Amino acid sequence: MAKVEPGMEAMVDVYIFETTALLEQLDEILLRTEKANEFTEEDINEIFRIMHTVKGSSAMMGFENLQVLAHKGEDMFFIIRENPEKMTDVGFVYDLVFQMSDLFKAEIDMIQNDDDYEPTDFSDMLAKLEKGAKMLKGELDGINADDSASAASPAADDTAAAAAAAAPDCTTVRVFFEDGCKMENIRAFMLINNVKESVDDVEIVSYIPEDIESNQDSANVIIDNGFILSFRAPDVKAVLSAIESSLNVESYEVIDANAQKAEEAEQAAAEAAPVQQETAAAGSPAAPSAPAPAAPKPAEKPKAESKAPAASSGGGKQSLISVNLQKLDQLHDIVGEIITTESMVISNPELEGLRLESFTKSARELRKLTADLQDTVMSIRMVPLTGPFQKMNRIVRDMKVKLNKDVELVIEGDTTEVDKSIVDNLNDPLMHLVRNCMDHGIEDTAEQRIAAGKPAKGTIKLSAMSSSGEVIITISDDGQGIDTEKVIAKAERNGLLMKPASEYSEREIQNMILLPGFSTNDVVTEYSGRGVGMDVVKSNLSKMGGSLTVESKKGEGTAFIIKIPLTLAIVDGMEIMVGDAEFTVPISVIKESFIVKRDQILNDTKRGEMIMIRGVCYPMLRLNEKFGLYSEVNDIEDGIVLLIESENRGICLFADKLIGEQQVVVKPFPKYLSQYDIKGQGLSGCTIMGDGSISLIIDVNNLIGSH
Repeated sequence: MAKVEPGMEAMVDVYIFETTALLEQLDEILLRTEKANEFTEEDINEIFRIMHTVKGSSAMMGFENLQVLAHKGEDMFFIIRENPEKMTDVGFVYDLVFQMSDLFKAEIDMIQNDDDYEPTDFSDMLAKLEKGAKMLKGELDGINADDSASAASPAADDTAAAAAAAAPDCTTVRVFFEDGCKMENIRAFMLINNVKESVDDVEIVSYIPEDIESNQDSANVIIDNGFILSFRAPDVKAVLSAIESSLNVESYEVIDANAQKAEEAEQAAAEAAPVQQETAAAGSPAAPSAPAPAAPKPAEKPKAESKAPAASSGGGKQSLISVNLQKLDQLHDIVGEIITTESMVISNPELEGLRLESFTKSARELRKLTADLQDTVMSIRMVPLTGPFQKMNRIVRDMKVKLNKDVELVIEGDTTEVDKSIVDNLNDPLMHLVRNCMDHGIEDTAEQRIAAGKPAKGTIKLSAMSSSGEVIITISDDGQGIDTEKVIAKAERNGLLMKPASEYSEREIQNMILLPGFSTNDVVTEYSGRGVGMDVVKSNLSKMGGSLTVESKKGEGTAFIIKIPLTLAIVDGMEIMVGDAEFTVPISVIKESFIVKRDQILNDTKRGEMIMIRGVCYPMLRLNEKFGLYSEVNDIEDGIVLLIESENRGICLFADKLIGEQQVVVKPFPKYLSQYDIKGQGLSGCTIMGDGSISLIIDVNNLIGSH
């Protein structure tokens, strides 16, 4: 994490969490409104609120570059909010805000992960946002990005401020902040926002210094000379009241003589008779123009304000709390220890043969409570797949523009819940697979799709469902499918074949695209062609205990099927014995268990012992030989065989005996054992049994791969 002042680490964590959530919400609103080709008043207000919140929190944390970036985005939506009719033919707004969101996310990632973090210079993006604001105002004629940059120079600011101060209908005040309040430039910035929010029809004409958002040294100028603010408003007194109520304001003075006289006249009129008050109001230069812009405001303001109490007083927000995942991990570990200790107490050999009815009753109640506690802790860790699924909308949107393909993303089952640790690791695999569907799967042109009898618009479907303790995620497209002839030819040229090409099944050929260094693209593009990506996806899923398979039909489309466990913390396993050692095999991969007859055994000169099961040969792995264990059960007919399958590969495990099914708490191996590549040999962790013994958990993917 970036270096921050001592004691601020927790605040940075909260800032990162809240800002990331707001940016994801921003992307979701933009994608939805772009698809509908319409901004509602609620959408505009929500985006403005997000920008405003991010700006304020960034300023509070001292990330000035992010604060300025958010402020420029807020400026655009302030214009849109005040003039909704501007929202016609504004596709550039989406592009600008998406670019700004990407820069924000990248910067937050650096803050979180880079110990030597240095703020990024966003000058280019700021210039684009300023230009976008001018386009929305209709002021762009004759102005380019360079002109916008030069217009922001201090000399120009001074001239503008002087001109504003001299205007007859403009009020200029000098504000002084309390001594020692620090960050006076940020205080001035917050004062401007307070004035805008407190007085509906105020117009901020200029302020000195102008660079309070981007120049920290402007705080010294404010300390020496005060903060000079020029504005126009029908009700000057309301603006002065807003300035007075702003945080850390010590004093202010009106420095424009004409405005001072206008204020005095207004105060005198307020104390005079109603007739005199009407006469004074009629003499005000701002009076004739005041009703026109102010008319729609009363109808809009209560609507925006009425939402705030509902959100804060409703049950939704008050019932939610953000908790660091490490604390949940610690809680889960403690619950696991409680369950293990409970089993050790109840199964204590000293209690054998004793008739303890009261103890037995209490033990049953304790077991029920610990089971409920375990279920509750696990449910806390479970989160829906909505987050990673919705992020794919952005991937599809950007690739549609760059690849010039008309594609729709359909999402189903995104409310399916999995463990938080799994959700955090799903973003990269999903991104690679969706990109593959967009780049390789969907045809290059609408004409090609129409010629193939398909709709001009392509479809990518992202779906999820729960099944038997695991989640099945499918990423599919209705594109051109995998050309197996092209794949096998490319694999042969690259020397990736392990047997003659004619011996490969169609399913095996399709899964070749998951091999390291393999790509069907002959030209390297922004999205593919380097042969990295798909093998990384497979590797990352294997680390989570998951698997990836490919199903495709030429001319109809391709489907990538991901199977991952609901949680990495608890496994429904089958306990087996090999010699004096106990192993746990995940039930989700066990197809069947049986005792082998001698006539089912075959011996292959290359692959060793094979077992024939319903006409299919499977290699057999003796676990005692694999892990160097002494066992008295060596005859094939005296032991038990488990047929396990993963990623369309099957293998038979030979063990001494089955103990039974049990739900176990997974514990990782100590870090000092990582030098021995235990996981690569087919073990993913261990668990403590009720009698205090340790059972090793088998990693099926690596076990099959190492055989």
